[in-house]
Amino acid sequence: MGKTLIINLEDIDLKGDILDVGQENFGIIYSISKEIEDELSLDYVSSNNKTQLKNDEYDACTLFFNLNRFWSNMEKERLIKEVNSYIKADGQILIWDINKERGKVFNNKIKVILPKGKIKEFTFKNLNPILNSSVDEVKKIISKYFQVEELKTWEDIFFIRARKLENEE
Repeated sequence: MGKTLIINLEDIDLKGDILDVGQENFGIIYSISKEIEDELSLDYVSSNNKTQLKNDEYDACTLFFNLNRFWSNMEKERLIKEVNSYIKADGQILIWDINKERGKVFNNKIKVILPKGKIKEFTFKNLNPILNSSVDEVKKIISKYFQVEELKTWEDIFFIRARKLENEE
């Protein structure tokens, strides 16, 4: 196993109805929403329950270590485009993922600092050297549907917060 990477989510601001997209749920977004004082509605999407989302609109969508599992940029874009259709005008998308080049693997412990000083830890692996998950590639894809407001990279992780573009459906 590699190093321990730290993600500080103490000051993350989620409000309204949140759509959490992911195959593997680490409970991070739920833990954040549980700590927020305002009422917050959190829904999870997987391929099994997509049909119930068709008439819903969300204030924000979160993708926590999800995009790195897709083989192609086309698959990533298809997901981002679909997510865009569920987000309200002026809604936002928040993405945390690994910054991994083709030919590399990722096998690290992730320590997440949650609101009120709580900590969650998990090991995250992407051992497929063929897959590429770079911040630049993801930024290029989401820029078609969202205006990037914040972009941070550290160690082998990135974070993007973006606002839905006007006139996009």
